[in-house]
Amino acid sequence: MNALQPLQLWEQFGVPKLCGAMSYGLLVAPDIDIEIYGSLRVDTGFSLVSEWAQDPAVDRVLFLNAVNEPDAGLGWEVRYRVGGVPWTVQMWLLPADYDGPRSADLVEPMRAALSSQTRSAILRIKESLVASGTEYRSIDVYRAVLDDGVNDVEEYDRWCRSYSSTGLLNWRPLPRR
Repeated sequence: MNALQPLQLWEQFGVPKLCGAMSYGLLVAPDIDIEIYGSLRVDTGFSLVSEWAQDPAVDRVLFLNAVNEPDAGLGWEVRYRVGGVPWTVQMWLLPADYDGPRSADLVEPMRAALSSQTRSAILRIKESLVASGTEYRSIDVYRAVLDDGVNDVEEYDRWCRSYSSTGLLNWRPLPRR
């Protein structure tokens, strides 16, 4: 992420917040999530990605206009290679007053809820899912482990049959007891 400096560069257009697995110390796949709260202007994001696209390490830039969808924002995805490993940076520009589920608001509750045991269980499950090529939503893994005590991928598979989710969620874990 340091090669692109997205947090520093987005500051000129809003308030960028690192969120997702990297912010909780639960990164398994090379994927970074950033939310930026500011003015919804397409040109701001394109001014940044046009600079990044000139870097030979960048091999993909995608744009998503979801202003009229539940996400209510503009998204950019940049894939770049570091040491031959493809990293993905997903960036969502959202209105400063966005009232939908904010991933940035999940960072502190997640950090407070994690113990060494739950952190290990989450990492074990995510690593197993990645190794098998199984698609999953990280928030479902977090819910399964933190709310329902799921401890391994077999329990997670059973949990998914009843509790797996789609769409936006406004879930927060309970603080560690």
